[in-house]
Amino acid sequence: MKEWIPIPGTSKDTLIKAALEEFSSKGYKGVNITELAEKAKMTTGAVYHHFGSKAKLYEVVRAEMEQRIVDRMEGAASLFDQKDQALKAALLTGLAFVVKQDICKLIGEETPTKRKDKIEIFLGELSEDTKGLPIEIILMSSWRAILNAISNQEISPEQAKGLIEWVFEKGIY
Repeated sequence: MKEWIPIPGTSKDTLIKAALEEFSSKGYKGVNITELAEKAKMTTGAVYHHFGSKAKLYEVVRAEMEQRIVDRMEGAASLFDQKDQALKAALLTGLAFVVKQDICKLIGEETPTKRKDKIEIFLGELSEDTKGLPIEIILMSSWRAILNAISNQEISPEQAKGLIEWVFEKGIY
């Protein structure tokens, strides 16, 4: 059993659920541990007991969501032999999941540790053989910009989907 899977109804489970909601709506910097603990009907001591810090709690939540997205992206990409079609399918599938789960702000921001997230690693592996160019830099920048624009209500999810499709129709990849 993975360490992050809490038993339903436990304080750890309650904290993770509250953290997912808070980080998804406010982003890492916008979350206050005292407010998060209050929302979970816990003390800040419970947060530090289970996770050690706000950053570690964030990483647990973020890593779980990234893995769920990558699992879906891998499935979509596996249906195509051509790299551009696989990347497009992966990005559109990931977008649909992120929007449905309402985690655009969470996934759109860089991690506080500036580590490569699982999505970036997956896109890098999927886009290999692009003349030695690290295309995932552009893909991740675009991906985050689109998610942040949705989060800030600058574009709709339909417009975001259209942007991803446009990039691949124009052969920019």
